[in-house]
Amino acid sequence: MKTIFFGLVALLLVAIAFLWYFNLKVPPAHTIVCTTEAKVCADGSSVGRSGPLCEFTKCPTIVPPIHTNIETEATVASLNQNILTNTVHIKPLEVLEDSRCPADVMCIQAGTVRLRVLLEKGGETETTIVTLSSPVVFAGKIITLVGVVPTHLSTKTITAKEYRFEFSVKDNKVVEKGMLMGSMTIGPVCPVERVGIPCNPTPAMYEAHSVAVYTSDKKTLVSTLTPKSDGTFSISLANGSYYVTMASQQQGPGSVSGVPKTITIKNNEAVHLQVTVDTGIR
Repeated sequence: MKTIFFGLVALLLVAIAFLWYFNLKVPPAHTIVCTTEAKVCADGSSVGRSGPLCEFTKCPTIVPPIHTNIETEATVASLNQNILTNTVHIKPLEVLEDSRCPADVMCIQAGTVRLRVLLEKGGETETTIVTLSSPVVFAGKIITLVGVVPTHLSTKTITAKEYRFEFSVKDNKVVEKGMLMGSMTIGPVCPVERVGIPCNPTPAMYEAHSVAVYTSDKKTLVSTLTPKSDGTFSISLANGSYYVTMASQQQGPGSVSGVPKTITIKNNEAVHLQVTVDTGIR
């Protein structure tokens, strides 16, 4: 019996050894060996095949960079801030005039704001002057300065950093226009004029005698025109009737002739206006 028992044990040990050796040398039938080629990913790294179907391992996810210079539509800008409105880049550069009537004061004239701006669209650029509520045409668009804040107060001076300008940009439809062309004379300027010593109006004198153009109802200011050094002034206006007057009343002695006057603008025609300012100096 002992001989049979030890014989069985020996056979069992041989069988175990055989199975161990077979499994070591021959992989199981279900084991899959993938090929060794590699796949190059978009970020430059490479991945190999793995898994039961020998598929390529997923490439690393590429996170796109955050662009901080993506332009968004805006209608309000501060000085030296560039905004994009209806495909037009607008950059306010300098406040040339802010004669708005202070909110805490009773004024005869409403005043206005004139602003130098840089315009750009599709590679076309232009530096121009826009006046509050007075549209200008650029690159097929009508650009209007429609609002200015903060409100003007007599007790406070507005700093450059505080200004905010609101613009409207609309597609330019065909608008029939004409011209207002004016000429202003101011005099006498000196009590006594000497031969060979000219006594001509200064730019400050013309600025003090600027001309205001209103809609025919005399309520909406279209533009304020300051004569050039030769006394001329002009503006392109859409067809219609306008009320032209002095932007400020004549102070002291003297008088003004030629305005106020209601004019009619017609397509491709010019209305000529002669304004004479008698200073009263004698």
